[in-house]
Amino acid sequence: MDFKDRETEKQLERVLLINYSTSKDDNLPSIVKAILAAEYAQTLNSEFCLEHIKPLVGNKDFKKSILNAIQAESELHFNWLCTGIASILYFVQNNWTGPEVKDDINWLSVIRNNVLQELSLNDQCNENMSKPELLHLAKTIFSSKDLQNVFESSLWWLFRANLLHSTILEELSAVLFDETESLILKIVEQDILQDTFLKTLFHLEATHFYLTYKRIQNSEHYLKIANDVAMLRMELVGAMGKRTKYQQEEKAQLFLKIKVNKELFPSRECKDLPKALELNDDLRLERIEFSESVEKVNLNALEEAIILATHFQIKISLPKDKLTDEEIIPYLTTIIENTRNWSLKMSSLCQRCLLESNHKRTIERSMSQIEYLIEQLNNTQTAYKMDLFFASGMKPIWQYKHMLADLMLNVGMVKGALELYLNLYLWEDVIVCYTILELKHKAAEIIRQQISKKPTVKLWCLLGDATQDTDCYETAWQLSGKKSSRVQRHWGLYYFAMKHYDEAVPHLKQSVELNNIQENVWIRLGFAALQIEDWKLAATAYRRYCELEQTSFEAWNNLAKACIKLGDKSRAWRALQDAVKCNYDRWEIWDNLMVVSIDLGHFSEVIRCYHRILEIKGSHTDVQVLRILTKAVVDDIKDAEGNSSRRLLQRTLELFGHLTSCVPNNSDIWRLYAELSAAKKTELDDQKAAQYLQRAYRCAVSDPRWFQTADGTQSVLDLSLALADDYLSCSRNCTAVQKRAMLGSAKLSLQSVVKKVRDQELINQTEISKSIEEIEERLNEIVKELAIINTMN
Repeated sequence: MDFKDRETEKQLERVLLINYSTSKDDNLPSIVKAILAAEYAQTLNSEFCLEHIKPLVGNKDFKKSILNAIQAESELHFNWLCTGIASILYFVQNNWTGPEVKDDINWLSVIRNNVLQELSLNDQCNENMSKPELLHLAKTIFSSKDLQNVFESSLWWLFRANLLHSTILEELSAVLFDETESLILKIVEQDILQDTFLKTLFHLEATHFYLTYKRIQNSEHYLKIANDVAMLRMELVGAMGKRTKYQQEEKAQLFLKIKVNKELFPSRECKDLPKALELNDDLRLERIEFSESVEKVNLNALEEAIILATHFQIKISLPKDKLTDEEIIPYLTTIIENTRNWSLKMSSLCQRCLLESNHKRTIERSMSQIEYLIEQLNNTQTAYKMDLFFASGMKPIWQYKHMLADLMLNVGMVKGALELYLNLYLWEDVIVCYTILELKHKAAEIIRQQISKKPTVKLWCLLGDATQDTDCYETAWQLSGKKSSRVQRHWGLYYFAMKHYDEAVPHLKQSVELNNIQENVWIRLGFAALQIEDWKLAATAYRRYCELEQTSFEAWNNLAKACIKLGDKSRAWRALQDAVKCNYDRWEIWDNLMVVSIDLGHFSEVIRCYHRILEIKGSHTDVQVLRILTKAVVDDIKDAEGNSSRRLLQRTLELFGHLTSCVPNNSDIWRLYAELSAAKKTELDDQKAAQYLQRAYRCAVSDPRWFQTADGTQSVLDLSLALADDYLSCSRNCTAVQKRAMLGSAKLSLQSVVKKVRDQELINQTEISKSIEEIEERLNEIVKELAIINTMN
C-alpha cells in the first residue's frame, strides 16, 4: 500500500482510532490487521520492533533514542504509529479488559524499574499495575513531534495514554492534568474532528478525562458538544408502574426518554457479552413493570456511550443520596438492557454493582455480579473489547477486585476481605480489617515485613499512621527526595486528627504546593487555618477546594466566613449563593446569606432567604434584619444594583404576611408590618396599619409581669412611645370616624401603661421616668386631637 497517499493514511488512522474497519480486511496492511485482531504481543515482537526498537533498550536515555530514531526513519512513521498503538492497547488488555498475560515482552521488560520511576511523577503508581513499560513506550512514540506532524491521530493517542496514566497513579497529578488539557485544546482544532463520529468520540473521551479529575464544568462542556453532534436528546420522565411483586397501587416511576434527530452512528456488535445477573428477590421485581407504553429507541454504541457518560456526569455533580441514585438508575438500565458493546456493558454493570452495594435486597446480586465480571475479565481476549473502551469509563481490573473486597467487608466476611486486600496491596484497608478483628498490631507487623522486602514512601507513611510515630514520616520524606505530596499529607493529617492545627497547617500547605489537586487536603487545610485564624490561608484553601469539589455546602459556607473576616463581603455573598445550591434545605446557610445580603443591600435576596428559612424551620425571628429591610423599603434606599427599594414594597408585605402567620406573638414584627402597610398610603392600608399596631401592643403587654423588671418595663415603654407616634401619624390620613376609633384605642392603651409603671418603684429610675414623661406628652396630644374631633361633631 502506498502510504504517501494522505487520504489512505487518514482512513487508516480512523480505523485504528475506532478499532474496526467497515471495508474488507484484505485492503489493510498486515500490521493494522494484527492490531484489529488484538494480536498486540505478536506486533511488539515483530521484525520491525526487534530491528528498530530492541537495540535502543540498552541506551542510557531510551526516550531520546526512540525520538531520534523516529526522526531519522521518516519512511517508517506508520510502523512507529502502529507500534505505539499496539503497545498502549496491550497495556489496556493487561490492566483493564483482560485477560492478564503473565509472559512479558522480554526485550522491553528490562526497563521496567526505570520506567516505573519516570511514570510515578514523584509519588507512586498503583502496585497492581502490570507491564508499565508498555505505557511508557506508547507515550514516548506518540510524543514525537515528527510523528505528530504526519499523523494527527498521534496527539489523540497521546491523550489516551495520559488518560490511562492518570488512572494508574496513586495520586492525581497536576502536572499530568495541565499537559493533557493542553493536548485537548490542540486536538479540538485538528481536521481529524471534521468527521462527526470522531468528533463525538473525542469529546466523550475528554469528558471522562475531566470526570477523572472532578472538573464538573469542563466535563459538562465536552459532554454537551458530544450530545449536540450526535443530536441525541435525553429526558427523565415519569410513567405509572410497579416496582415490587405485591404492589397494588401503581406509582410514578422514572424512565429515560430518548430521541435521536439524525441517522445513528455506525457500530458493530459483540457476540460474547457479559450477562446481567437476575435479582431473584422475593419482593422486588427484576425491572419496573410500566403499565403505560414506554417507547424504546434503538441506539448504536456511540449514542449509548453518551448516555453512560451522562450517568457519570450526574453522579459526580449531584450529592450522594437516594434521590441521586433514583435519577441515575434509568441511564444505567438503558445501557444494561440494550447495549451490544462489551466495554459499555462491563462499565454499566460495574456501576450498577456500586449502586446496589448499599441496599440489603440487592447487595447479594451486587457481589455475585462483580465476581462474574472478574471472571469475564479473565476470558479470552477478543478485538471487540477495545471498541469504545476509552469512552466507556471502565475501571482497571484491580478496582473490580477492590469492589469485591469492600462488598465482602460490608456483609461481615472480614477474613475473606482481608485476604483480597493483602493481595491487592491495599494496606489502609488491611489496617481496617485488623482493627475490626482486634489485631491492630498485626497491621504494623505486615507493613514492616513489606518494608523489609522493598521500602516505599507509601509503606513508611502507612507505618506512621499505624504506629503514630512521626519519625516514619520523616523517613518517607527523605526517601522521596523531599518531593512527595503523600508524605506531607499523612504528616499533616496526623496532627490534624490530634487537633494540633498550628502544627498541621505547614505540612498540609506543603502537600498542596507539591500537588494542588488534593480535595481532601485543601478542605482540611482550610479548616485548620480557620481554627488558627489565618483567614487569608483559609479563604485560599476553601476557594481552591470549591474549584475542585463544587457540591460541598460546608466548604462554600466556610469560604464565606473567611471572606467576611477579611472584609470581602461581596465574595462571601457569592460563596453563600453557591452554598445554598449545594444544600437547599439547610436553614443556617440561608440565614448566613440573608445577613450578608442585608449588609450589602441585596434586599430582594433578603426576602427570598427569609421565605426559605420559614419554609424549612416553620418560624424564625430576626428583628434586626427586618428593621433594616423595612427602613430600606419605606425610605426608598437604593439597593446593591442601584435600584429603588420601594419596588419591593409588595414583596416585603407578602413576607411579613408569611412571617406573622408563623410568628404571631412578636410585637416588633407587627409594628414593622404596620409601618410598611402605612407606606402604601391608601385608606385600606391605613386601617391595616392600625390593626397591626394594636396587635403589636397586645403582644408587648401579653406577659403579665412585664412591668416588674427594668428591662421589661423599658422595652414596653419604648414600644408604647413608638406606637403613640405611629398612631398619630396614621390617624392624619383617616376619616373622622376612623381617627376617633384609632386615637381612642391609643388613649386607653397608653393610660394603662402609664398607670402600671407609676404604681411600681421602677418609676424612680431616670430612663424610665423620662420615657413616662414622653408618653404622657403623646397622651396629651392624643387627648387634644380627640377633643377637636368631638368639637367638630
